[in-house]
Amino acid sequence: MADYATESARKLLQELKMSAGKYAVFALAAREKYTSVLLNQEPEVRRIFIRTGDQVAREIRSLRSRGYGSQLNERYLDPLMKMLRETNIPQSLREKMNQYIIKGVDAGTSYSFDITKLHISSAKIPIEPLERMIFRTNKQAVDAMWARSENGLMLSDRIWQKGIKARHSMTEIIQDGIKNGEDPVKTARFLEQYVRRGKKTLAGDYPEMMERMGGRIPSDLSYEALRLVRTETAAAFGEGTIAAARVSPSYAGMKWVLSGAHPKPDICDELAGADHGMGRGVWPVGQEPHMPAHPNCMCVLISVHEDLDLFMHRLNQWAKTPTSQPDLEDWYQNVYSNVA
Repeated sequence: MADYATESARKLLQELKMSAGKYAVFALAAREKYTSVLLNQEPEVRRIFIRTGDQVAREIRSLRSRGYGSQLNERYLDPLMKMLRETNIPQSLREKMNQYIIKGVDAGTSYSFDITKLHISSAKIPIEPLERMIFRTNKQAVDAMWARSENGLMLSDRIWQKGIKARHSMTEIIQDGIKNGEDPVKTARFLEQYVRRGKKTLAGDYPEMMERMGGRIPSDLSYEALRLVRTETAAAFGEGTIAAARVSPSYAGMKWVLSGAHPKPDICDELAGADHGMGRGVWPVGQEPHMPAHPNCMCVLISVHEDLDLFMHRLNQWAKTPTSQPDLEDWYQNVYSNVA
């Protein structure tokens, strides 16, 4: 499995380098930024659920030591529900999601902005408007992410759903223990192990409890939250990639790069194989496909820019005679110089 993942990553990097050409160093830097965000997500998100499970387990043991009973009973319910509400899983998830969106957008915008910085530095164009452009573009992309809706639900609503579902699952475990008069210590231990390992691994240690719970709790408490986080981080990277490209003077199109970890054909193959007369998988300006194409999609977007030597020649011509390159003059007057 590790060898397959390594080979898939190698193929993707190779494709990015080929697509970027003389701008490859910027493409690899953007990819490194994006990958660093993805690598940290699973342990950070799981930690939210582990922390909550551990807090509830500690409270169960504390209540038992304070005389609430050697078997779970109704007296336990109110303080434990209060504890679950105070842990506020949805708020913790939202804070993490905001961090991932900001970092995902920054990784996405960095490629085109690094290219633009190279161009304007070589042409001795003032750099201050670029700094304002980066700030404004990133902020607008982050705002657009939080404004996105899916099946009528804003991102905040979807985060809230995942958090509340996890809270309900822990409540189910507590209520099952109360109904069956379980040993509080046993239930506390079950919660601690469940948030770490998932329910399938606990069948041997807690057969009766697992049989009773059935499908009332998910196999992996944090899976749905993780999937949402990965999906929205990919969307943030894509949003940033498109937003920065559209304000770059050398932008020519957007390429869909198929992930190396892509075992069977789906919509991604259609996006990567589309031919609009600009090369396989390259989409015209204004028709860019949005990442991700489906949950857990590992494909990426990379903006296609005018050849470095050709563009620098045109830029130098424009610097001498602005009217000689109408598109660059329009960009300078209406995009670059107009940044608030």
